[in-house]
Amino acid sequence: LMAGLLDIVPPQARANFLAAPGFETQLAQLLNAGALANGWLITGGEGAGKATLAYRLARALLWRQRPLDAETLDVPESAPEFALVASGGHPDLFVAARRFDDKKERYATEITVETIRELNQFLSYTASMGGWRVAIIDSAEDLNRNSANALLKVLEEPPARAALFVLSSAPGRLPATVRSRCRRIDLRPLPNETIAVFLESEGVVEGGDARKLASVAGGRPGFALALALGDGAAAIDAVGDFWAAAAKDGDVGIVASRLAAKEEEGAFALFRTLLNARLAAEAKSLAVRGHPKASAFVDLHERLNALFRRAEAVNLDRYQILLAAGRAFGAAIK
Repeated sequence: LMAGLLDIVPPQARANFLAAPGFETQLAQLLNAGALANGWLITGGEGAGKATLAYRLARALLWRQRPLDAETLDVPESAPEFALVASGGHPDLFVAARRFDDKKERYATEITVETIRELNQFLSYTASMGGWRVAIIDSAEDLNRNSANALLKVLEEPPARAALFVLSSAPGRLPATVRSRCRRIDLRPLPNETIAVFLESEGVVEGGDARKLASVAGGRPGFALALALGDGAAAIDAVGDFWAAAAKDGDVGIVASRLAAKEEEGAFALFRTLLNARLAAEAKSLAVRGHPKASAFVDLHERLNALFRRAEAVNLDRYQILLAAGRAFGAAIK
């Protein structure tokens, strides 16, 4: 879980969902027609609302009193199914995610094959409450090769009245066999003004501050909330300072020292996401213009992604990781 999201209503307990007009109506019609069975791949950037949508779909499927002609996925907060999903206690919902390791006092780096086998066993049972069985894989990027292969077997032969929602921020990195077994729901970026209004409605920021955060959130409501409730301002400044220093001479020592401080863990997590988004946008802009540096920025984007993922997996020193990122940045733009 991204630092800064801790004070936000978690996806499983959030009643509202921000989406483009007409988006949810189409999903409600599929549900009404009984066409939500089998595997679904829900894609979008970090904080786009993938988990919120998955839990929203799960609640709608599991709500036994849902009208057959409902036009939305809304489930009353007073419904037993809403409380059961929010608490993680619904017997017909299985969530495959990285498990917390009590001994190491941190989350595992992967979703293990054992977890997917538990999912397969769960789907073999009759629904406890007489309806659907729903599984959420959060997220596909955390699957290792064995667990991905085990998931593929589930997707190839899904049982009746079972729905699997696979969440992914980078669907292009998933095995083609997994992608081909799933229907797809893409959460596209929302307009900045929509994000700003959303932030104000959540009561976290107002006016100019809401617009500033919306402008760097990439159209992702969850990420915008993380910026507003976490260390968004510090992370935004850090990305600007890192970019300027790395582009000048690759020496990002001052920024690295700032973000390496223990109390800046939240800002560092947000910094990573913002830097990743800015690099992706720069690579796309250069490619559109046919600039010779376009491929260098694509490679840099991938390299820094891998660097940060490896650092998280083995808990490397943030200061050294940022210095390495600065050197890679400086070399890429020469």
